[in-house]
Order: sequence, then C-alpha cells, then structure tokens
Amino acid sequence: MSDKKSNGGKSTAKNTPKKPAAGKVTKPLRRASAAKSGQTNSKADPKSTNNRKAKLFERLKKNDEAGAYTSVKNAKSKRGFLGKASGASSRGGFEQDKNRFRLIWVISLVILGLLISRAYYLQVANAQFYQDKGNELITSVRTQKSYRGMITDRNNLPLAISAPLATVTFSPHDYAREYYELKRIILTNPDSPQLVARMQKRLDNMDLTQLAVAANVSVDELKKVTAIDPSVDVTDEEAVKAALPKGAGSHYLPLLNKVTPEIAQSVSSLDFPGVYEKNFFQRYYPQPQPNAQLLGFMGQNSKDPEGGYEGRAGIERQHETELAGSDGKVLVLKDAKQNSLKEIKQVEPEVAGKDVALTIDSRLQYLLYKELEKAGRLQKARWSTGMIVDVQTGEVLALSTWPSFNSNNLNEMTGENQRNRALLDVFEPGSVMKPFTVATALDSGKYTPTSLIDTNPGSIRVRGYTIRDHNNLGVINLATLLQKSSNVASTKIALSLPPDAISNMQRQFGFGKKTPLQFPGEGSGMIVTPKEKETARRATVSYGYGLQVTLAQVAQAYSALAAGGVIHPLTLIKGDKQPSKRIMAHDEAMSIVQMLESVTADGGTAKAAAIDGYRVAGKTGTSRRINPEGGYYSDQYRNVFAGIAPASNPRLVGVMLIEDPRGQFYAGLTVAPVFHNVMKEALRLYNVPLDKPLKTEAQ
Repeated sequence: MSDKKSNGGKSTAKNTPKKPAAGKVTKPLRRASAAKSGQTNSKADPKSTNNRKAKLFERLKKNDEAGAYTSVKNAKSKRGFLGKASGASSRGGFEQDKNRFRLIWVISLVILGLLISRAYYLQVANAQFYQDKGNELITSVRTQKSYRGMITDRNNLPLAISAPLATVTFSPHDYAREYYELKRIILTNPDSPQLVARMQKRLDNMDLTQLAVAANVSVDELKKVTAIDPSVDVTDEEAVKAALPKGAGSHYLPLLNKVTPEIAQSVSSLDFPGVYEKNFFQRYYPQPQPNAQLLGFMGQNSKDPEGGYEGRAGIERQHETELAGSDGKVLVLKDAKQNSLKEIKQVEPEVAGKDVALTIDSRLQYLLYKELEKAGRLQKARWSTGMIVDVQTGEVLALSTWPSFNSNNLNEMTGENQRNRALLDVFEPGSVMKPFTVATALDSGKYTPTSLIDTNPGSIRVRGYTIRDHNNLGVINLATLLQKSSNVASTKIALSLPPDAISNMQRQFGFGKKTPLQFPGEGSGMIVTPKEKETARRATVSYGYGLQVTLAQVAQAYSALAAGGVIHPLTLIKGDKQPSKRIMAHDEAMSIVQMLESVTADGGTAKAAAIDGYRVAGKTGTSRRINPEGGYYSDQYRNVFAGIAPASNPRLVGVMLIEDPRGQFYAGLTVAPVFHNVMKEALRLYNVPLDKPLKTEAQ
C-alpha cells in the first residue's frame, strides 16, 4: 500500500513540468524526502502530517501576501493602478475591478459632459445660426417691389405713372429635366399603379401645344428648343444629363415681354414646367417730349441685386426717396427646384411711394414745347428753351426744351437732347440785364425815371474799346434806354456809379447762385465785381456781357420786378412755399415795368411780343455766342426775350431763348413771337382780365 503511494508520488513528480512556476516565487516548493523527514515506507504518522500541512499553508499565506504566483508580465510592472501592486492575490481582483469601475465612470462623465456641451452649443448658444442655415434650404426672402408714386401736374393730371407689367419666360432645360424625370418614375415603378397614373397625368399636361397656343408662339419652335429624345435611357443619369438642352436660350426663352398681368395670367395659369413669370412696374410718361428733361428718366440701380430701377435725372432723381417708397420682404417656401410654393409671412411691410404734385400746368407745357419746336425748326437753331412763372407765387407753370426725346423709349435719348437747358446751361444774357442796370440807377438816388442821358455820337470809348448803339439815339431817358436797348446809356450809368453797384444789384435779384429749385445739375452762373480801374468790365456788365446766368435766374429776376420788387423763390413742387424777400422799392420796380412796355410798342425792339387786349412789358437780348478758341463768333447769336403780362397788374412772366438761329438774328424777330403765342393762350387759360382795349378791324 505504501509502495503504491510512493510510486504514485514519483509518477507525479516525473509528470510535473520542469518550467518554473510563473510569478514571484521566493523559494521553490518541493515535497520533503522520506529520509529527511524520517518517514519509512510504512504508514505516515497523522500528527506529523498535520504539522507539515500547517507549515505549508502558513508558507503559502506568506507568499500570497508577498505577491507570489503572479504572471511574468505583472512581475515586470510591480505597481498597478493608483500605485497599488497588482497580482493574483485574493484581494487583487477586487481592487482592480474597483479601479476599472472608477475609470469607466470618469470616461462616461467626460463623454456625457461633451455631449451636453455640444447640445448646448447647437440648441442654445448657436441656435440661430443653424436655424438660418436650415431655413436657407427650404425658404427664401423675396423682395416685394413697392409701387412708385405718380408725378402729377398742378391739376392732378398724371405726368409719370407706374404700370404693372409682367414678363413670362420658358426654360427648355427645366422642361426637359422634368419630362425625363416623370418618364423615369413611370418606368421604374410598375408595381405602383397609383403613382404611375399620377405621373402619367402630369406628363400628359406637359403637351407643348397648350403652351404654344396660350403664348401665341410656334409649337415647332418649342419642340426644337426642348429637343426631347424618346430614345434616351431615363434610368441612366449621365445619359439624361447629356440629352438636356444646352447653349444660348436653353434656360431663358421669352414668351411674353412686358405685358399686362392679365395677359401673362393666361400662360402662367397653365402651371407648366419651366414657365416663369416676373412681375414689375414700368414707368410710363403720358406726355413724353414736353416733359422729358423736366421729369427725367429711370435707370437700372447697380446696387440692387434684383436689377431694380431708380430715378436718374430730373424730378425722378430729385425726389427719388419720396417716389420710391420702400420695398417689402416676404418669406416664401420653396421646393427643390427653387420655385416658390407659398408665402409664409411678411418680413418687412411694403411702403408705397408718395405722389409728387408739380406746379406745372400740362396744357401750358405742351403749348410751350410746340412753339419752341416750331421756332427752332423754322430758324434752324441748335436748341430752344423757355419757361412761364406765376408772378404772385413764384410757381413754375411751364418749363420745356427742344429738341427732346421720348422718355418711354430711351433709345432716342442723347447727351444733347436730355439737357434741361433752362436750368443747366449758363450763358451771357446780353441786353435782358439792362432793366437791372436801370434798377441800380434808380436805387442809387442819382437817377429818376425822367433823367436824361446824352448818348451822342452813338458810341463811347472805354479803355481802348468802342461801345456802340445801333444808331445815334441822342439824349434819351431811361425808358428809351430800355426801348432802344442803348449800350452807350447803360455804360454811362455804370461809370457814374460805384464799381460794385450793378453787380450787387444783380446778386440781389438772384443772379450768381442756384435758384431755390435745386434741380439736379443746375447751374449757378457767375457774377463778377469789377474793380475801380476796370472801366471796360464795368461797362460790359451793365449791358449783359462778362457774366453768366441761367434762364431760370432771368425768369426769377423778372418775376421780382413784376411783383413790385419782391422776389418770390421759384418752386416746382405744389405747396412748397418759401419765404419771399423785398429787394427794392415797389414804386421803383413798377416804374421799370412801365418803361418795359415801350419795348413791345411801336418803335420798340419786340413789337411781335405784343398781345391784343393786354399791356405787355418785356426786354429783348441779342448776344454773340462765345468762341471756344477765344472771343466771339461773328455770325452766331443767342436770342432771349423776357416778358411780363399784363403790365398793369402783372400775373405771368415768360422767358424764351433760341440758340444760334439761322433764319433771323434778332430776338424781336425770332423769340418774341414765341412769347406772344404762348402767353396769349396762358392768359386765356387763367382767365386774366384784359387791361387794354381790343383792336378793331378798322384799327
């Protein structure tokens, strides 16, 4: 029995691997030999056996506490997580699990914190940004064009209106893409009969014949531009892409251009794929030529991404803010093809433009233009212009220039015919300035209406220059000075007064600065103040040379004379009243008006300006045109006439100008008849009472 146990023990020892146990082993474990322990082959003593077991367990316990039986890998790294040794001890498993548990919790909390932070960033801190990004994909803000205000005359008759128009276009590319897409859906969904039926119905509604009839275009042309190929494999995306129309006109083919919304509705109501409608307002001028330079025109605004229009000249530009109002903005829902589906909400309200009422009387405006055109063509002049002013208010009743252009067709517009000559161009006025020389003389106290001036021998030498009259007038009074337009008498008045006297009076009447109209591009003119020794300049200023004025300044100055020495600032806007100012005594101003009556009477320079039944005062001005190369042209003139009617109780002032007439050379023959024709009708339209007996046939 003992032999079997002994053999069994040897057998166990032989089968034990020679590889040392892994881990931290301080001493090898081996079974004690029989010789050393004093055992024999006989049965072992139980008491000694128990002692050996106790010692063995005690040794194992010590080794276990010291970290025995750990792996070789752990033996190399003797310290574990958080500085504690790791090993195959009875307590090692629990510590390691606890540390792993802590690590997992830390990682989980970090991830949770990151997720919360990200959610806060997306939904709170930067929510608006991502909302806007999302809205960009399904919505867009569409501009809602405001209605531009009208420009009317003083009687509320429209001079400029905005008509709603529409343009309908067709995109062959979009039509073909939709066609192939419907064919693909029908072909690839045989198991969905309802879907196929809906798509087939839509495909049937894409008959180009319907579109051709509604738009009044050739169906063959539509088929040509769409270029539908039935043989295309609609399931092949590249093949479909290659079959789509390309080149000019593939995305934009006008069907209806600038038509009324009612006409456009006949096409857009078809809900045809590739058909688009754009609505806008077209500016329209019922009386284009007479008002072209005054009202101006519309031009494209380069700052508007949608290609809007704005006033580019005249009243349209001057009152752009008032007339334009402000566009509205509407948030619309759009589909994948960027087509608007419906309006969601009004982002910004539309504010319609305000109407602008002018002081212009469209009846007088038309009459003035036709007379200017008639005289301009008859005299083969470069251009002609004129204006009529209400003496009592300073309101401009008519203001026109020939040649003009059709402001409804800007192709007719040139750099020359678009200028408002009465306000923009400056010129040497000539003899129309002599009444203000007389006003200076009366204001100085040295002269009275009955004062006499010796003009013999019809000329005068000043600093080497000879100043002449048309003939020797002899000794004349101030009325004759104006009637005969004496340069010599004007020169003698100027040389008898302080050198700045006449220039100061001219400034008092509004010369040398822009009128209160403040028209875009308006000229200011130029008034010079001669020095004491500049006798030649002092002389020329007195009869309208050596200075520059605009026709509007002449009209304003004559209106001040007619108003008894009170200057009423010119205005073009109805109701725009500005403070008036007295610039000379009433009696002196009216005495000059009475002197000017002789100009249109027998023996005057403008007898053609007289109007039957009315006393008419006025003054002609015939001046030479400046030669850009120096001096004056010897054969080119400028004719001006300024008139007041009726002279007994002035109501209207008319000023006309013809540039470089080729038929006649004197203002009394060229421009005075224009004044006569226009003013006669103006007095009749405004029911101005007669102040002079009518001529009979016997007379």
